[in-house]
Amino acid sequence: MYYIQSAATICHQPTFRNNGFSKQLTAEISALIKPDYKPFINPSLIRRMSEILRMSVTCGSAAVQDACINNADAIIAGTGLGCLMDTEKFLNNCITIQGGMLPPTSFIQSTHNTIAGQLSLALSNHGYNMTHTQNSLSFEYALKDAMLMLDENSGNILVGAADEYIEPLNPVAKYFELNQLPLTSGVGFFILSDKASTQTKAILADVSADYDSSQDNVLNFLNRNNISVPDMILADGFNADRFENVRNLFNGTPVISYSQYCGMYATNSAFALHLAMDLMNEKTSELSGVQIRKHQSALIVNQLLPGRTGLLLIKNYEA
Repeated sequence: MYYIQSAATICHQPTFRNNGFSKQLTAEISALIKPDYKPFINPSLIRRMSEILRMSVTCGSAAVQDACINNADAIIAGTGLGCLMDTEKFLNNCITIQGGMLPPTSFIQSTHNTIAGQLSLALSNHGYNMTHTQNSLSFEYALKDAMLMLDENSGNILVGAADEYIEPLNPVAKYFELNQLPLTSGVGFFILSDKASTQTKAILADVSADYDSSQDNVLNFLNRNNISVPDMILADGFNADRFENVRNLFNGTPVISYSQYCGMYATNSAFALHLAMDLMNEKTSELSGVQIRKHQSALIVNQLLPGRTGLLLIKNYEA
């Protein structure tokens, strides 16, 4: 058993430290909702951080605080595209300086593992520190890494995902026909433990990340967890045909498109995990006109990119 002790998400919905946010979601994706960073980051450091680093350090710190632990035993992050704002800044410097001496800061902060590294510095954490970047399955691989660690040692692991939007993504998304949904930013971090506590919010039963998009893959995943039909399903909803296939596979089960609330970014399944937890804990009965009658289990189906499938099964801790 893997127990989720806390969750913290910053995105375009009122999720940050807001229990019951599933009852406040709107289909209209507005601007990024930024919390006050100062309680989590030294004000002198805030101006030196890009937005994705501010969000990540804030979410990671909040997750540790909300789990009522002193520090995490490991930090594991997933990101599809890394720190794009600093990458853009570095490339602009290359063009502007034209062969001169380049300032190293933007390059150092543009690498994918900067997110986990900044969390380590902010939390004074000297434990295992890892970044996974496997496109739309980055968060799922980060979770699997955390689960493998907990199988070997007891502890509390800070695991999450982060991706950000910059304007140059628009023509790229249009070319690859990835612009059916608004391109957005989002960060989510969780404390995962092998032991339950008074802070436990949900049970992470299983995670799968592979390149099998068949219906049998989903059914086999549920069968190995002794579940025939989950109480609710959260699917990315990006592709209408794939979303309809999930609906048809579980006819009569509430199926919710989570991307319509958080928008399009590579690791938005982290938002889906937090949303599923809130739906179960708050016993939310309706979302997007979909009636939810039971709140004991939830399946998250991430098929954001074709040929890739991420599956997350969580259960209500009270079950």
